[in-house]
Amino acid sequence: MPGAGFVMQGMKRIVDHRAVYAQLVVTDDCNLSCGYCTEFIPGAPPVPFDTLTSRIDRLDALGVMVYDLLGGEPLLHPELAAMIRHIKSKRRGANMVILITNGFLLTPRHVAALNEAGLDLMQISVDSIVPTASSHKALKTVLPKLRMLAAEARFHVKVQSVLTPQTAKQYDEFRRLLADLPFDFSFSLLHEPGGHVAIQGEEYVQLLTEHNLFAGMQFYRQHAEEMLLGDDSRPWKCLGGSKFLYVNAAGQVQFCSQNTEFQKPLSEMTVSDLYANHRHKPCEPGCALGCARLVSHALGEPLKTLQTSLSLVTRIRGGKQALRAEADA
Repeated sequence: MPGAGFVMQGMKRIVDHRAVYAQLVVTDDCNLSCGYCTEFIPGAPPVPFDTLTSRIDRLDALGVMVYDLLGGEPLLHPELAAMIRHIKSKRRGANMVILITNGFLLTPRHVAALNEAGLDLMQISVDSIVPTASSHKALKTVLPKLRMLAAEARFHVKVQSVLTPQTAKQYDEFRRLLADLPFDFSFSLLHEPGGHVAIQGEEYVQLLTEHNLFAGMQFYRQHAEEMLLGDDSRPWKCLGGSKFLYVNAAGQVQFCSQNTEFQKPLSEMTVSDLYANHRHKPCEPGCALGCARLVSHALGEPLKTLQTSLSLVTRIRGGKQALRAEADA
């Protein structure tokens, strides 16, 4: 099956004390300044390549198999493709690299370099049809980039939107305009500083139930529906700092991008730290951070989520292999 080595290694992470997923900030700089975003510092320098490869080596030693490369805007890093190649040199390529970008800076040259480096998935952030007060990430600018990706990318592509009171009103039409593109789609729930869900209402639940969304949302879809209706009571255990690691530009490990209760240099992280963080956190009720949710629910209830996990891996890695075969034909 596609990604068999990845799946076999992933099964070990259910029973051991090692990490499986890491978000690695490669630069705090960003070319945009969206109103809802607090995860960027305009003009910040990229993290040096040698520093990042050392962090990747340490994450691999801690067990990480899935990497999100993010910022800021990661396409501002001049050695992004080399970074991806370094990750793919680990575990005989039985790992996964995801690039999270707003797409504004994408060129055919970028796509060719990412194809060659072995990128598995690009998550491109597009929120609306036209810019809103909270987001500049609109189809007005990005649509030509998306069509270029559809023609040239040999990696999987997912279009991710942040639901805000403004973008939710456009979402039905937004999906109709992109219906001919061979991509996956999903959305994040707007959160407050700290990660608590910041939107509520039946209109958001309706969008959640009406649209086909990326399989990862299935892990916590019921929680999402309840949170959107104001119910934070369903229990779950956040595996931030344990199975899921967020590494900021300074090289500090946090539970997630929003919670700095725990911070420790990645270079000093041990498996004992991962085990100690395998516990409930006070910020769990109402948490809207899909990245931490995805990992926590998938590994917290492995039998319940196994079919979704396998379909997700097969779709990304299998789809990537199919795209490569088509390109080589």
